[in-house]
Amino acid sequence: MAIFNKTNLEKYKWLWYAIFAALLLLNLVYAYYRLMYLNAGGDAQWYGAKLLWEGTNPYMAALTTSDWFLTAYPNYAHILYYILFPLTYFDWEQSKIVWFMFNVGCFIYTLYAFVRWEKIKVYKVLLIASLMLIGSNFANTLYQGQISIFILCCVSLAWVFRKKSWFLLLMLSLVFSKYSLGLPILLGFFLAGYYKEAIGAFAINLLFALLFAFQFDIGFLESLALPFEVATMYTSGHGHSDLLTLFRLTHSNTSFLGINFFSIGAVLVYGAFSIYCFIYKPDKRLIIISALLLCFPILFHLQYDYVVLLAPLLIAFSHPGISKRNRTIVLSLAAYFWIYPIVPKLLRSLLNIDIGIHPIDHFGPVFGLVFIALNMMLFIISAFVIVKSRSTGLTNSDLNQ
Repeated sequence: MAIFNKTNLEKYKWLWYAIFAALLLLNLVYAYYRLMYLNAGGDAQWYGAKLLWEGTNPYMAALTTSDWFLTAYPNYAHILYYILFPLTYFDWEQSKIVWFMFNVGCFIYTLYAFVRWEKIKVYKVLLIASLMLIGSNFANTLYQGQISIFILCCVSLAWVFRKKSWFLLLMLSLVFSKYSLGLPILLGFFLAGYYKEAIGAFAINLLFALLFAFQFDIGFLESLALPFEVATMYTSGHGHSDLLTLFRLTHSNTSFLGINFFSIGAVLVYGAFSIYCFIYKPDKRLIIISALLLCFPILFHLQYDYVVLLAPLLIAFSHPGISKRNRTIVLSLAAYFWIYPIVPKLLRSLLNIDIGIHPIDHFGPVFGLVFIALNMMLFIISAFVIVKSRSTGLTNSDLNQ
């Protein structure tokens, strides 16, 4: 359509501003309604932080009690429960509002950062963000009380301010609070040449685990293992694109820790990615974009985590040296994983078809396994295609700025 050529995109930018504002308002109203009037917010980590700062080990409490607060099991890294200290000043209902507002602020500031410092035109940023707002991921993250928008903000700021070593170190340390995203992201920044910052962020998280061990008089290794034990016991639902979900569906009574096809697959994917980056030294932007895509095909993620795909998409559009093909790959992936989760909701509401959120719920385990495997390969192939590609029109030194 003619309206989508470059000239008209700029000519009608007021229209994109209006569409973004309308979609954002719709998402905020819906999420706030779910949060405050339908008693959502069950994933918010307020209770775990409150227990820690009151002197109770939140991990052990979750493992040893059958009367846990909602579904907010503490399966995140130790650092999260320390930095959430300000939330402990509020009661549950107040903390939900504060966390809601904080995440909205994180989202807006992420968009502003790419406009202000990465010099992406405002209308492009708002068009990209509007694509995400069409889906249900953003609202779902808000009303569930999840931390995915916070992680999106941290990894985005880590890239935008990558030349400020101390700030990059801080942001990567916070990203690791959700280790299913933090591990691949730290690996990506390490492979992109930010060695001190990536290693430092990992060391800071180890120090928080050590602090936790001293605080509750337990061993360091036990302290490290506790978040994974909680995750193993309480993680529910089916991921849409990850090897860990495939493993759980086929080995329901087996821990994912140890030597198995999950651990072997993870080593093969991340090992091959690392070896390629060390040998061929691709552009930094391509490494970070690919590492962000590789967050999703191995470790467990539900639909709210796909808001993080906004980061590689904005990075891809932040420099003219990123090829049109690579931008199209990231844009198509993001659009698919942002929009398809609303299909079951539309089928239920418009056609009264009884269908669950995940294809397994309606089409059975065989279809579900194939669906997950295909999505997983989509991420892996896309990541390797991007990291192996070359920039167009600019030198590596241009892209590595």
